[in-house]
Amino acid sequence: MKTFSSKREERKEKKKKKLLALAKLVQLNDNDRRDTATNQVVSEVGETPITKDDDDGFVKVTHKKKPAKLMPPKPPNKKGKTEIALEDEPETKRPKLTKSESTDGSGSDTSQVSSTTEEQQRLKLQLTEEQYKELRRQLRQRKRELENVPILRLREFGQRASLEMPQGQRTPIFLTDIQHLLMSALIGKKSPCSPDRWCFLEKPLRLSHSVVLILEGLSLYHYLSNESKFTKTNEIFRTRLEVVLPPLKEGSIVEEIAQVPLTNVQAHKLIEQHGSLELAVEMTKDPTLLVKTIFPVGEAATVPKESNLPVGDKFPRTKLLLSALQMVDEGYPMPLRGELSNRFKEYVFTKDKYEPVTDSSPMYGVDCEMCRTVVGHNELTRVSIVNEDLETVYETLVMPTNKIVDYLTPYSGITASIMKTVTKTIEDVQREVRELLPADAILVGQSLNFDLNAMKMMHPYVIDTSMCFNLSGVRRRKAKLQTLAMTFLKEAIQENADGHDSVEDSLASLKLVKMKLANSLEYGDEILSQKKRLHDIMRLASGDNIKNNLLAHASQRDRRTAIITNGTLQQQVKEILTKTEDNDTRDTLKSVSFYELETNKSAINKAREIALENSLTITNLRLGVEEFQLDNAEKTVMKLDKWIGKLWQTVAHNGMFLVLMGGSTECASGVAKIAIKKDAATAAASIATTTPITV
Repeated sequence: MKTFSSKREERKEKKKKKLLALAKLVQLNDNDRRDTATNQVVSEVGETPITKDDDDGFVKVTHKKKPAKLMPPKPPNKKGKTEIALEDEPETKRPKLTKSESTDGSGSDTSQVSSTTEEQQRLKLQLTEEQYKELRRQLRQRKRELENVPILRLREFGQRASLEMPQGQRTPIFLTDIQHLLMSALIGKKSPCSPDRWCFLEKPLRLSHSVVLILEGLSLYHYLSNESKFTKTNEIFRTRLEVVLPPLKEGSIVEEIAQVPLTNVQAHKLIEQHGSLELAVEMTKDPTLLVKTIFPVGEAATVPKESNLPVGDKFPRTKLLLSALQMVDEGYPMPLRGELSNRFKEYVFTKDKYEPVTDSSPMYGVDCEMCRTVVGHNELTRVSIVNEDLETVYETLVMPTNKIVDYLTPYSGITASIMKTVTKTIEDVQREVRELLPADAILVGQSLNFDLNAMKMMHPYVIDTSMCFNLSGVRRRKAKLQTLAMTFLKEAIQENADGHDSVEDSLASLKLVKMKLANSLEYGDEILSQKKRLHDIMRLASGDNIKNNLLAHASQRDRRTAIITNGTLQQQVKEILTKTEDNDTRDTLKSVSFYELETNKSAINKAREIALENSLTITNLRLGVEEFQLDNAEKTVMKLDKWIGKLWQTVAHNGMFLVLMGGSTECASGVAKIAIKKDAATAAASIATTTPITV
């Protein structure tokens, strides 16, 4: 047998000690996870025990420190004061010795006892060669098992949307967020759409399959009114999120879930995946769909022609509009319920009712100047609006509500002498702007969220030059308007020593957008341009076809998808399938299956039958208004609860189950419930039980 040198033996002993320490740490973590899960359930649902299949796979991320635990009061001290003691100190590697314990009765040193204790600890940490190999095998097996566990972590936006939050503090997520989650579940990290805004999906390709149940006609109001009757549903899902949905019409939710939207924040991801932006634009849906739900947008009076671009435009200007997601992320005032509603409760709409935006809707450049007031923040002092003909259609000074303490002249161009005779208030400006703008106006500006907040006004259709132009190659690093004007317009602006000119700035932003429309969607955007150049080469080399909807992505990855509905499937969804077929050289019908059944019950039975055969199964049930009337509500809820329970039984281990309550005509908000069978904490606890680590 080969003998090791003393140094090699020493290194191996160190490895054994480290491995043993790791095993002990793993055991402690398993115990902590198990205790935490048990305590959570006891505190939230009484004495109902948690099972492996009850957990919804979510981990809430928080940075709040836990308060120190208080111990019973100590007896009064010499000064007569009662002290509150904190919890006992945690055990350390070596117990602390008090002064009296550090010496024996005769005052002799106890170093000999300490050395004996250290020797005993050293002997306990020693492993034989067989024990060392077995411990390595156990830890490797545990690592492999944990690598197969997918998990969802709610981020801040996801936690804000939870129904556990008070209504006044809740900010809902969007149907687009749910769509992005499903795309990541199908494709993993290569998905062109990521749910990172509100959650983090870890190990998505470890998901065995995904089952989606859409309940059209069941709103947030219906759910909260009958929550206690969803007994089985409440056992399955412990995370409930409010969702903003598109205007209710049959099949609209299925259509939108199966469609990858092409907004300017997601365009570069589609290019990275496929390499052809123009084809993706042709297949995209309306990016303002959710905006229509949030703002009072009426129906279109006439159906616009397919190709009705203004002279000089190379692509639809609606492709530059910010989506609802982007508007929330960038701090635009939005009439959402909850926290945002409280923040913008004093704001007004630019119109009482809006018309649907089109490719011919007029654009208006907007810029405002502000001064600092006694309340500590900036208030509106000047507004300028120009039209597409580069004519100034509105220009006025505004007297702030509070006293000005800093005119910010180098930036605003406002001085005390200029404001001496001004009497117009912000309310006057709001009234005049409402009269000026048409119902389908598109507002254009640089970081327009600051201008709208200064005017205390909300508008659904905006183009932000700081987002559709990018010079740095980093999405969050925005270029100044002065830099953009010099780079693309070859114009020098904001060089007046007396301060900025709001008319000049509004003209510059409008000219930039008009120049972009005259070129291409990637013009002026370094991120899109770089990726397009790269992937054009890759596309020519590989001949890859573009895929722009969820079903096409699924078939590209050899993932089977099924859509089940009661009644006839909507024509829009069938058109999505047609596009998938056109873009796939293989037999797509084998990858995407459609089932049109007569009743909701038969649709549920079909879903249970084929769920394990597909990576994605979408079941769409339609519920009539009469089913939630007083006499029928309880019966309907019990029936839905039973169906949800049966579908959950069908979901396989590591499968994701999503129930989407799709809103109604009375309430546009819905509820999303998401569960993954067995999350990481439960898996760790079960692994510790089934494959214990012996130390």
